[in-house]
Amino acid sequence: MSTIELDYGTGRDAATALPLPQAPGYPLLGILPKLKGDQLRYFVDLVGELGDMIELPLGPRKVLMLNHPQAVEQVLQRNAKNYHKSRYYGPLKPILGEGIFLAEDDRWLHQRRSAVPGFQGCQLKRMTEVMSQATEEMLDDWQALCAGGQRLELVPAMMGVTLDIVLRTLLSYRIKSGSRDVMSALTVILREAERRVWALLPTPLGLPTPRNRALRRSLALLDDLVDSVVGARQASGERGEDLLQLLIDAQPEMRAAGMPESLLRDQVLSTILAGHETTANALSWTFILLSKHPDVRRRVEAELAEVLGGRQPSFEDLHALTYSKQVFFEAMRLYPPVWTLSREAMADDEILGRPVPRGSTVMLCSYAVHRRPEYWPNPEGFDPDRFAPEATERRPRHAYFPFGGGPRKCLGERFATMEALIILAGVMQRFRLDLAPGQEVRPEPMITLRPSGAVGMTLSEV
Repeated sequence: MSTIELDYGTGRDAATALPLPQAPGYPLLGILPKLKGDQLRYFVDLVGELGDMIELPLGPRKVLMLNHPQAVEQVLQRNAKNYHKSRYYGPLKPILGEGIFLAEDDRWLHQRRSAVPGFQGCQLKRMTEVMSQATEEMLDDWQALCAGGQRLELVPAMMGVTLDIVLRTLLSYRIKSGSRDVMSALTVILREAERRVWALLPTPLGLPTPRNRALRRSLALLDDLVDSVVGARQASGERGEDLLQLLIDAQPEMRAAGMPESLLRDQVLSTILAGHETTANALSWTFILLSKHPDVRRRVEAELAEVLGGRQPSFEDLHALTYSKQVFFEAMRLYPPVWTLSREAMADDEILGRPVPRGSTVMLCSYAVHRRPEYWPNPEGFDPDRFAPEATERRPRHAYFPFGGGPRKCLGERFATMEALIILAGVMQRFRLDLAPGQEVRPEPMITLRPSGAVGMTLSEV
């Protein structure tokens, strides 16, 4: 542990602490030019060099980058009410509106409470069969690819099946066609949002630039999808036993609390985005890593054979897939689907013995914290045994936070983990996926962390 880290952890008076390390940057622009390169590696190296708490000059503004589990816990859990979503989430406002992802205080609490029953154990158990059906339908489509010796495009495949699952399980809706159009629209939106997060002077949305036109077309496509989902329920005249019905039933309460008429649209779109994009990315990275680590793949195959014997897992089987779950968690350590969070302090606070004044923006970069050798020996290595129970118990809880933490921890964590295990089990009991030769897969840091470019996989039957 560095001298700076020791001083930060003592909690002694800030006036006597060492000066807060600042990331070196350029006049007026700060570190913004450096983020045009490999920004993920930049942040990892920066934490390795400067430690637990770093001041980042982002143009005229400054951000506190917090890289110690104790600091993460302070922001996400112990004093979570003091930390609201920062101004850097502004680019997501046109997409998600007043939905749960961006809402604060009572508006967030009303939405959270109305959605919780949709993710309870009895509902998750009901969803298992639908998840298995969607997986089998995808694998049947793969059969023709395999027979013809064609490559599988991994990311669209994972996006397609997770979109199908979130629509069928949470919203009771089947998309007849156009899942690739939805993925393309999300790609446009997430890339543009990421550009705007780091831009010194974002282009006004009203200007008719090519990017703005593409953004508006993409938003319109997603709005059409939401209209179809809600319209189908209203036209049926039936009550569903799903999350969509809970959201519809809660609308009078939401309007009484002063929330807009467009809230249902915002909630449904938040569900679609959060419910499939992140899990699809995590699964894509899982299959990429398994292809690169045949020893790990063999251990997963052995566990699936022992527990399942070739059948799809039931809800009761999932707890026995311990190593498979460790593999999924380790993939999310290396490539967290949401790789950075930022919050704004609503009142003065103190973190690691240093004052955090009201109005300060703090940044939590899971991609960098998940690579700190203090908590993750050989941090770039792929080692699912890091998540064996005894290893997890020795590690600070907030050294790992792919789902966030505290009161705002992802409501769909259990849903996503269950879905991932069902898809993983289905795929690996029917096919072997290998990275096609000559590919170098890199992460693309949008709001989420996708593999960059096309990822081709060869298919062979097990």
